Amino acid sequence: MSSNRLLILLAIVPLVGCSDDQGSRPAANLPPASLPGVYSGDFPCDDCPGIATTLWLRSDGRFFFGQRYAADDAREAMDAYSLGRWSSIVDDRTIELRGAGPARIFTRLERDTLVMRTASDLEHRLTRDAAAPEFSATVRLLGMMRQPGERMLFTECLSGLIAPVSRGGDFARFWHQYRLTGRSSKPVLVELEGRYSWSEDGTVKSLTIERFITVKASGAC
Repeated sequence: MSSNRLLILLAIVPLVGCSDDQGSRPAANLPPASLPGVYSGDFPCDDCPGIATTLWLRSDGRFFFGQRYAADDAREAMDAYSLGRWSSIVDDRTIELRGAGPARIFTRLERDTLVMRTASDLEHRLTRDAAAPEFSATVRLLGMMRQPGERMLFTECLSGLIAPVSRGGDFARFWHQYRLTGRSSKPVLVELEGRYSWSEDGTVKSLTIERFITVKASGAC
């Protein structure tokens, strides 16, 4: 799937869900500290059986958002992902996700329920899912790569998440291009497809480069 197609999908999704009326219902007045966790559900859509959706709200203010579009006669199954930062707006009952594409706004109806605001009359509801697996999908990423000492560190642009880079995967091809820039002592902007691994407490352990795309010798997040 091309990067242009993925960005179009991420821009369209917020317009195909529940109405503003759904998001304006009275919500539970709960402390923000009880909000982080993994939420999942099936979002309705006009031309598919449903969009399997998972949202991981991290306690450090970052989020991972994944959607699975089921296969049908016209297309194969497709996954779309985004990440960035989330924060409370207006009050502790409303949160905003800021990442690639337009912002997404969710209302917290009760402790374990989030509803996304959109222009449709159909409700987009997510429920806390304690059994959800960790986020381990391969995602297209843009960020700054630097080498303090012997290890490489990658800082993702949208979320600011910093991760040590594994020497496995497509690291060797990245390393070759990185050295050609002649800027091994300074951060450089890179684009890649990568997969994070996590510790039990949710801290990031490493980033594996599954497919190196390019080093941008100039530029920054």
